[in-house]
Amino acid sequence: MDLLQVGRNAVAFVFCALLGTIIASFLPEGAWFTSAYMLITCHLFFGWLVMTKEHETGLPLPIGPTILTHLVFLALVVCLGTVGRHIPFFVWIRYFIPVLAFLEVKWILRSTKKMKEVEVSSENAARIAAAVAAAATIDDYQEWLRYLARPDRPPRRPGMTVEEEYKQWLVARAKNRLAAHPRR
Repeated sequence: MDLLQVGRNAVAFVFCALLGTIIASFLPEGAWFTSAYMLITCHLFFGWLVMTKEHETGLPLPIGPTILTHLVFLALVVCLGTVGRHIPFFVWIRYFIPVLAFLEVKWILRSTKKMKEVEVSSENAARIAAAVAAAATIDDYQEWLRYLARPDRPPRRPGMTVEEEYKQWLVARAKNRLAAHPRR
């Protein structure tokens, strides 16, 4: 996590804590105030973290375990908040309990399964490129020459021949044609 994101999260936490305090101030002072403050702040901060999280490749937990995990974290937040009434100076910890939302986001949105990477063998790629090159028309070749003459075209990769670049260009052109004129 970069320093800018840490700063944004810190500012968001302070904002969520202030908003939680304002909303909880409408409740009577006491246990309700403390629990409401922690739950509201935790949910606001959790929402912020979910919205700004960079999602890795993979699937999050299914809905059942996600709900169960959220309920466990909420129970932990409420239990830690009520312990503050019985242990001296633990009352100040309640202001930092909503930071547990970091752990919840990491747990719920962790990457559990890697997405399959489809690997195209070089033999298949060569067959596809050869088939497209065989179906090329005179118009395709003239358009290729115009493409080569353009000063703003991207440079060829090192080690790639002009013929390989031509075949890749033809495959991309064929895909664009199919995308422009879908079958009905």
